[in-house]
Amino acid sequence: MNSAAKVPTPRGRPGQPKPRVDKAARGQAVLDAAVEVFAEKGLQVATMQDVANRLGVAKILIYRLYPSRQSLIDALFGQVLAQLEASGDQPWGGYGSSIARLIEMSRAHPKLGLLLLRDARGAPEAAAWREALEALLTQLIEPFVAPPPNASEAVRATCRHAARTFMPFVIEAWAAGLEGSDGMNDETRTRWFGEIVKAWREATYRALDLEPATLPPPRAS
Repeated sequence: MNSAAKVPTPRGRPGQPKPRVDKAARGQAVLDAAVEVFAEKGLQVATMQDVANRLGVAKILIYRLYPSRQSLIDALFGQVLAQLEASGDQPWGGYGSSIARLIEMSRAHPKLGLLLLRDARGAPEAAAWREALEALLTQLIEPFVAPPPNASEAVRATCRHAARTFMPFVIEAWAAGLEGSDGMNDETRTRWFGEIVKAWREATYRALDLEPATLPPPRAS
């Protein structure tokens, strides 16, 4: 017998069904490996073969779970957007609470968060997710500069513009806080971000000669 022959993988006792494959666990293992590979090589460069190599499996096994690179990226970023939508339903925690919540939300999977915040714009398969992120963040920002009910279209346009232009700042603060590249701890960052939000909000209404809209009271801590 050839001592170098490959030892067959046990498939259960004779007469017994072979062990079930936990498809959900395998799917998550693929997603975890994909995050590592995309973070190392970049969303535009990494391939399905790279993900298979990281797991040490045949590429066909990856395709059985995720039929295309697009479906794999959709599964990854769909998780982030679902978390963000859920966080938007929580009560307002006061000025600065939003950046603290976003960073805390992403700390369980920081590389995945940074892929969406830093890299998604340049990857064709991820561009739609980046646009969805920006649209969702803008919707979450808009209540801070909501126009009065009887506002003119010009006033409404200014408020929409204010929300859109503040959104890139939120993304940059979120990414820098997640990376730890802003030089601030959580308490300092929350206070800094909150003061900027308050000043931006007041400046927007002041430019329109409007009284600031009333925000809900902060959630009791």
